[in-house]
Amino acid sequence: MKIIAEAAMNHFGSVPLLWTNTEVALNAGADYVKFQLIRDETLYAPGDYEYGTYDIDDVRWLRHHSRIPHEQYKSIVERASTKRGYRCVTSTPFDLLSLEELIETEPPFIKIASGDNNYNDLLDAAGSSGFPVILSTGMSTIEQIDQSVERLLSHTSNIVLMHCVAEYPHDLSNAMLGTIPWLQNRYGIPIGFSDHSDGYAAAVLAASLGVEWIEKHFSLSPANGGLDVKHSLDGEALAVFCKMVKDTQSAMQSVRSEPTEAELYTAKRARRGLYFRHALPKGHVITKEDIAYLRPERDFPLESLDVVVGQTLLTDATAGKPIDKTDIK
Repeated sequence: MKIIAEAAMNHFGSVPLLWTNTEVALNAGADYVKFQLIRDETLYAPGDYEYGTYDIDDVRWLRHHSRIPHEQYKSIVERASTKRGYRCVTSTPFDLLSLEELIETEPPFIKIASGDNNYNDLLDAAGSSGFPVILSTGMSTIEQIDQSVERLLSHTSNIVLMHCVAEYPHDLSNAMLGTIPWLQNRYGIPIGFSDHSDGYAAAVLAASLGVEWIEKHFSLSPANGGLDVKHSLDGEALAVFCKMVKDTQSAMQSVRSEPTEAELYTAKRARRGLYFRHALPKGHVITKEDIAYLRPERDFPLESLDVVVGQTLLTDATAGKPIDKTDIK
């Protein structure tokens, strides 16, 4: 499983913060850190209009002032890749020019946001780029998902489909995680989970359902503000998140074949052995009624009952004594 830390535009246009976001997210255990490449003039209509709970002028202003010049963004990508030994920084492009710039950085994958999974020009360009494409499915009908997947598959087979609830944030009860096995069965391609829920539980459950990718929003600090802060983890919480998700994957992949070393240690005290129920004289032939089953296991485990019954005592036995190999013949 791969974990994507979605840092959005939480660098606020600062190259040092871009680098800090990258370092903190990867050090927390994320496999990739992802940003957003947004040109406000190609994403938002001009004028004054209702935009959810936000003031559209504030949104446009923040997007505009959070842009990182391409060459500086590219330098951070190269710096991180050199340090980590693989391409670990990518972005969601929200327009075709941003996609072209992203492709120049040789990203590990291209992420298409839920809001653009019906933007056919972007799907076509991403699908024909030669790079893997990860597609989110929030706000979508089954028919829309079918169309998006079909369009991408006409260009590439290297795609991942992310179950996503486009409510920021949402409760665990609204996570609709039953969609994950449905997507797995319907499309037969890798399925992930873009998690906008509060806390860790939804991602842990998704990991138990076998998703191959998980994405979680990340911010250096809630105090920094930003459009995504309500559904973002800080660095410390992201580290907990990554560990829980990857531990869950390991747990689900483990199949018992024999006791673990830890269990064998526990067995020394928790398994019962064979003990004398009462005092017995030398020469006595042991019966089942002579035997008590007590902790801890000693020379003879319970499975040895049939071996011990019928044996002759070589010495007097006291009540409560474990039956040793030297006691019988």
